[in-house]
Amino acid sequence: MSHPEPHLWAAFESALAVEDYEIRQARLEDVVDGARSGGHARLAFVARQALADAYAVGRQWHRVFPLFAECLAEHDSRTREFDPLEEAALRSWYCRTIQTMAEFPAIDMDRIHAALDDVEQRYRAAGDDLRNVHATRRSVAHIAADWEREEHSYRQWLAAGGPDRGHLWDFALQVARLTGRGDDAAAYALAAPVLEGTRTFDERPVPVQADMLLPLMRLGRHAEARRAFRLARRAISRDVYRYEYSGKLIEFCALTGNLDAGLDTLSRMMWGFPTLNRPTGKRDFAAATAVLMREMVAAGRGEEPIGWAKQGEDEYVDAARLLDRMSGVALDLAAQFDARNGTAAQSDRVRARLAAPPFAQIRMSAAYHPFTAVIPKGLSPEEILSRAERHLERDQRTSTADHLMALGQPPEHLAARHAHLKALLGGGPDKGPALHEAAGLHQADEDWVRVALCLCDAAVWMADNGSLDEAVPVVTGMRDMLRKLPEPRAIALAEFAFANVMTGLDSEAVDAALARAAEDAAESGDPYVVALVAGHRVHRAVKRQAPPEEVLALASAMRDAALDADWPAQAVHAFSYLEAAHAEAGTTAAYRRETDERIAECNADTPPLVRSGFGLAQARGLIEAGREAEAVPALELMIAAERPSGVPAMHWHWLAKGYFAAGLLEDAVDAGEVKAAILDELRDRGVLDPPSAADANRRLLVECYRRLGDVEGAVEHLKVLSRNTDDAALQDYVRDQVDQIRRAGGV
Repeated sequence: MSHPEPHLWAAFESALAVEDYEIRQARLEDVVDGARSGGHARLAFVARQALADAYAVGRQWHRVFPLFAECLAEHDSRTREFDPLEEAALRSWYCRTIQTMAEFPAIDMDRIHAALDDVEQRYRAAGDDLRNVHATRRSVAHIAADWEREEHSYRQWLAAGGPDRGHLWDFALQVARLTGRGDDAAAYALAAPVLEGTRTFDERPVPVQADMLLPLMRLGRHAEARRAFRLARRAISRDVYRYEYSGKLIEFCALTGNLDAGLDTLSRMMWGFPTLNRPTGKRDFAAATAVLMREMVAAGRGEEPIGWAKQGEDEYVDAARLLDRMSGVALDLAAQFDARNGTAAQSDRVRARLAAPPFAQIRMSAAYHPFTAVIPKGLSPEEILSRAERHLERDQRTSTADHLMALGQPPEHLAARHAHLKALLGGGPDKGPALHEAAGLHQADEDWVRVALCLCDAAVWMADNGSLDEAVPVVTGMRDMLRKLPEPRAIALAEFAFANVMTGLDSEAVDAALARAAEDAAESGDPYVVALVAGHRVHRAVKRQAPPEEVLALASAMRDAALDADWPAQAVHAFSYLEAAHAEAGTTAAYRRETDERIAECNADTPPLVRSGFGLAQARGLIEAGREAEAVPALELMIAAERPSGVPAMHWHWLAKGYFAAGLLEDAVDAGEVKAAILDELRDRGVLDPPSAADANRRLLVECYRRLGDVEGAVEHLKVLSRNTDDAALQDYVRDQVDQIRRAGGV
């Protein structure tokens, strides 16, 4: 169906305003189709240009070529209808298209050089200078590894006017030529003002920062490399950049010992890698990823699962397999370029990157952390499954899933345990039936203890999903059956399940069951079960406003058992209960002294979680005393321990405050950004204590960004703060900050 031209122009303007590039593409495609069918040549022309830009943003570079060819043919058929500005824009687009053609090894060099000759003739016919043409010839020669022609074109470019002083990409080209030739000192001399921020452009200097990362390391300028990495990473997170730049960040992380920071960047980019069809970008990103995977393998993390993609591939592969896959992609594409170009330069370059030795390690930030646990090599299937069960007990669901993935199809004698664990790890309406199915497998093995525990889990699921009448007899029967067996751990877990089912029905029955469970847990000698039961008992004691002494006794038992069980999340909860109970009892000073004494007793044999747990308690006291900077080491240690199960949002906020107090603004930004949105969500749900922490975290980020000269970062958080219209003081703060930034010329 055809539409009137004004309607299509309005649709075109509307499409340009859409931020989501996939929606923008779809709407522009509709406009182009409508303009074609309606014979609206001028609209079709400009809409094709916009659609080409959208395709480039969406990694669909191959779809740009036919759009440009249509526009060029249309121009040549009605040249007189174009004004000089439109002619110039088309020639500039022609140059960009030729450069992109060179990035596809399937496009032969004769065709590319013919296009170069054609565009040069068009520039000459228009009486325009050839600066852009020489720059395009230089870029093509660089991709073709024709160094003599590259040097000649570069000198012609300089003679024709050379770099535009205000144009970032002209400057970045000069830096890249020096780094590509290994002249790190000259590259630094040129790039230093940009890296320092004393020379600026209209665009963020991401290409300069990314290109200089490894040269800065080779020059021993580690602090500058660290800052350049952070600035480039933040900029890339806010806008669309070529995959090569993210690849440079990943490679830098790999070669400086920051594997988890590299994985963080990789996880944000890998989703789009399978559909990236620009071969130069795919080659360079694959090579960078392979370097990271090489270092993962070297660090003993070769079996760690890495997110890949679902487009015709496994969703996860381990690091060792991803190393083979990505190095294969990089070398294959390099070989395709070499076959076209008639050299071995691209393959040699990729091999050199894949073999590059690491630098000395530099610390990036506590905000980069692994979410998975390393699985040692050589474990038996039973050992892997036991570790998976242990991780799930301690709320470490990602590590549980990783272990199940490493296990694969279990031996027959482990099938029932495997099914039980998978059912617990899952959720939704299928969880109950899956637990019953696992119970049947346990029954076939005549493992009656596991049958009972599996059905207890099923009863809790039924109670949580509205089938309380069915759940009570099931959990009661299984508990009574286990009472006849000499299995105090299993009995404690069954009593715990019974208490969960009875919650809301019979408060006395719940407390009695938990008391029995505590006795059985103590008899079992398993600190995990002791901590599990104690946690539920202290929660109920706090809820019914029990005397502080009772809460303290229960929370102390919970803390000690959780530390013995190496259960960070439960230990953190216990310390929170203790702090609140001591505050209510008026014994906070004594609690702080006890904490200091426990830390003083730590030695080389002290378990890490004991040291970090009491360190967290001490850090909380330092924060309350206004000594946030002194709390940083303990907070970093605790966050490291919490990584497998997830770090509470408030801990990142406390760490950000500590870094800020210590003057470590970049570190404060890294920590404060991690869960800023989660803090907002917790506040909105009414479960953040104190609720003001969410806005305080945003305000801290605003101040950090302002001091760092990152106006965009500050404005970004001010916009979020401005949504809290119920807080008049906060609105005044936002207006004042925006006014200050505006007066400084920032907005």
